[in-house]
Amino acid sequence: MGCKVVMVGGGSFNWTPTLAGDLFAKKSLSGSELVLVDINKTAAETMKKYCEKMLEVLGANWKVTVDELDSALEDASIVCISISTGGLNAMALDYDIPEKYGIYHTVGDTVGPGGIFRSLRNIPVFIDIARKMERICPDAWLVHVTNPLSQLTRAVCMETSIKCVGLCHNYSGTISMLADYFGVKTEDVNAVSVGVNHFTWMKNITIKGRPADSELSVQRYVEYFQNKNGVLRTNTTDDVISQMLVGKNMEYYLNFVLFERFGYFPVGSSNHVAENLPFYCNDLDVMKKYHIRRKGVLPRRQMLNEKKQQEIFDIMNGKKPIPEIQPSSESLADIVESLYTGKASRNIVAMPNQGQITNLPKDVIVETWADVNGSGIFPVMSGEIPEYLTGYMQTVIDEQEATVKAAITGDRNLIARAMHISPQVFNKEIVEDLTDELLEAHRKYLPHFQ
Repeated sequence: MGCKVVMVGGGSFNWTPTLAGDLFAKKSLSGSELVLVDINKTAAETMKKYCEKMLEVLGANWKVTVDELDSALEDASIVCISISTGGLNAMALDYDIPEKYGIYHTVGDTVGPGGIFRSLRNIPVFIDIARKMERICPDAWLVHVTNPLSQLTRAVCMETSIKCVGLCHNYSGTISMLADYFGVKTEDVNAVSVGVNHFTWMKNITIKGRPADSELSVQRYVEYFQNKNGVLRTNTTDDVISQMLVGKNMEYYLNFVLFERFGYFPVGSSNHVAENLPFYCNDLDVMKKYHIRRKGVLPRRQMLNEKKQQEIFDIMNGKKPIPEIQPSSESLADIVESLYTGKASRNIVAMPNQGQITNLPKDVIVETWADVNGSGIFPVMSGEIPEYLTGYMQTVIDEQEATVKAAITGDRNLIARAMHISPQVFNKEIVEDLTDELLEAHRKYLPHFQ
């Protein structure tokens, strides 16, 4: 008898193949059950069939089903959520409306007006799921991959008794880049990582045990990138879709700039980092100077989603072979294995601050290493947010706290307060109008603000 993993948003053509493939590859989880829950039943059924194809290839023993949420939660061990309330159309509004006020999102899913309203749309859904878990499977862990990671984790922990952590792959992506930069294996690169999701900083970076700081420089990164990719692209904004889809831009250029300023290395691509330091993304010329691209929503994300869906359909129809199932950089499967079997693992997670970051408030959601075993998920003591960065960090946390309380209470004034706190809203005179316009645009997803 294995464990039962419930995947809410299980009809995702992007997340489910990756997360399910990682789970199926764990021999210690043989005999387990994966239940896919999605408001789009057709997509969930398609993903069920795709999962069964993966099981065939792997020779793995899992049961895959599609179910309604309440019955899926019965006897659940782990509940994973990967959703986006309102989808790409809502996210497009999070980009377009702030632009009218001179605010240029580069990602738009964590901080600033986009992060605030994505939180407001998703938090009620998360709390509803967590309250059902309290009733049906109170001992299960909620382990999610939905943005904004910090705010959603905070809302669940603040309003319910459910144990909840968020997972992000930005740390592993940054480590992979640094390993390539240094010409070593990923396991040769180590660091302490502290902060909040999408605004985390590495300290004590070592390569094979020796300090690496002296070898991290903008000049060397540019040389590394040009040797790897050839001609440098300088205009990587979403206005030129074709450029974004061909080749890569200098995604970590700003990281090296900030390392030279502060002596600590930001986690994640420059697009995420810049939104916490909006000087770098509220001016299109500055964005070009620092090679920051805007990830965009439509048409780019829609095009990528449609391409992924077509690949899945081609595999299901026998037009393409199923790709080799390789372990991904996601940590869900490691955590499920540790919680179920007791096999210890260490992972980067977003969870309440229990003292793992000594100079940030208790209970706010921070991102650090955590040890996982059969008894639970336990934060690793990671010390302080580095000097010079505490003010930036606290401002982001204050924005998040106001946003979470607004989503829980339905208080429109708390939204305006979060907007006013937000570094991205540099012109405070626009707060009231921007708040009202975004509320009106997202009215159908925010009924408790009527």
